[in-house]
Amino acid sequence: MSNIKGLLLRVGIDQTYGAYNAPINPLTNDYMYMPIPQGDKLFKPGMRTSYDDLRPSFHNWCQRNTASLVFKQELEGKSTHLDPDFYYLTYGDPARQVTNLTKGDFIAFFASFKPIFKCDHNLVYALFGIMFVDSILKVSNVSKAELNKNAHTRLMDSDDINNHLVVFADPCTSGRFRQAIPIGEFRSGSYRVTNTVLDQWGNIDVKDGFIQRSVRPPWFLKPDQFIQWLALQKIQLINNNW
Repeated sequence: MSNIKGLLLRVGIDQTYGAYNAPINPLTNDYMYMPIPQGDKLFKPGMRTSYDDLRPSFHNWCQRNTASLVFKQELEGKSTHLDPDFYYLTYGDPARQVTNLTKGDFIAFFASFKPIFKCDHNLVYALFGIMFVDSILKVSNVSKAELNKNAHTRLMDSDDINNHLVVFADPCTSGRFRQAIPIGEFRSGSYRVTNTVLDQWGNIDVKDGFIQRSVRPPWFLKPDQFIQWLALQKIQLINNNW
């Protein structure tokens, strides 16, 4: 039994950050990854990311899934906080949870998606990516050649930003999933990991599998068991954002 640690982390646009949920086809689990808005922070020259970057892929996704969706007008032209970045395989954090991670540990990413067809729930909570830690650096210690690789290093320098941490993931074992893996259901007044999945994972360290957005992301109680479960899902990893 290894001593790896695993963090279950909610990311992506939602009703709190962006007032929108990225789409998913609940029949195929084909989905669109959409990051949260950046807000008012300034980017280093030439490093700005925006929703315009993903708009062509959004329209292609809609055509592929015969979905009559309209790109939210309020998002057009707005900057994005593209984090995690699956092209560069990085994840930035304001020095909170990732301080407990070391090389070989992992972060499993999930989001709340809006189904394009009617299904059991109004939202589909699903895993869509994983990163195994290769190294973790303070923003201030990231080389100039790698400053464009994460949302936190793309921002203009400040005492606060420079103390944030960036996870650089192992490219051989990390990536975005080709298809999302639904894990949630609405139970006891909120969205939670299903009891079946919790049993298969060996549980997480929050009460009754709660996964609506909260201050503290949960840890896997049996991370090795989760990795074994994930292997059975036969996922295909891709190294791009959309």
